Amino acid sequence: MDWNRISNDKPYMTMRCLSLCLLSLLTLNVTAQIIKDKEPAILEVHYIKTWVADTLENRSYTDPMTLRIGKTSAMFYPTKMMWADSLLQTDYALYEKLHREMNPPGQSEYKPLGGMEREYLFRNINDGETMVYRKIAGDAYSYKESTEMPTWQIQSETKEVMGYSCQLASCDFRGRTWYAWFSTDIPINEGPWKLFGLPGLVLEAWDSKKHYAYKAVGLYTKKLSPVGIRLYVRNKPYVLKSRQEYLQKMYKEYIMGNFAFKMSALYGNGAQGNTERASYDYEERDYPHE
Repeated sequence: MDWNRISNDKPYMTMRCLSLCLLSLLTLNVTAQIIKDKEPAILEVHYIKTWVADTLENRSYTDPMTLRIGKTSAMFYPTKMMWADSLLQTDYALYEKLHREMNPPGQSEYKPLGGMEREYLFRNINDGETMVYRKIAGDAYSYKESTEMPTWQIQSETKEVMGYSCQLASCDFRGRTWYAWFSTDIPINEGPWKLFGLPGLVLEAWDSKKHYAYKAVGLYTKKLSPVGIRLYVRNKPYVLKSRQEYLQKMYKEYIMGNFAFKMSALYGNGAQGNTERASYDYEERDYPHE
């Protein structure tokens, strides 16, 4: 790999600074962490995730995401949320101050300090196993599953992304059709979320309905933290039995409208819960909708 082409500085320093700030917090409080390092990281990729939260009103969100890659494992997490989680455990007064500034009394829509994306993914920290973790208001949930690689079809189309020559690939994976631009210039079979297994790093990916999209904005090889499970929690998460149980739980909490109500109860800012089903669904759609 031509490592000299990979950026380690200016274009996207905001996310990089968040990562470095997170490093500085690691030593402050070890009692509220779940840390299980697997191996050194060889590459860190920063993505912007965009998803449509309401297809009728065309309302969308964006959040920075980090993919940290080792030789045999990877972790994918919301950059701002990990920063906010660590701040919550290391400096609660500052967390509370910043949170209330973002959510003054009477504000109609709740705004999380760590952004809207709340799911963490840890792939092959235990060989052949993927662990997924998500916070919902004051609770947290996790599940484990066997790591499943999408079955990709490589297409003939090519284009350049971030200065790298890329080729198009597609797959049907858990209820959606996905497309991805990957580059064999970076011969690592990783990508955002669960979109891995191609003969090069995925730099862009989206589903056929364009409800979800990932776009790489920075690649780094220096001063990287290890790959492993890194969670900042008050209480241990509820461990669910399966991916389907997890998705159904998320469906009830988010799509059926309980999330804003819970946050209003926690922080008292008057945010209203949505009592109607939202016009969107998760990246994985192959679960019973009840």
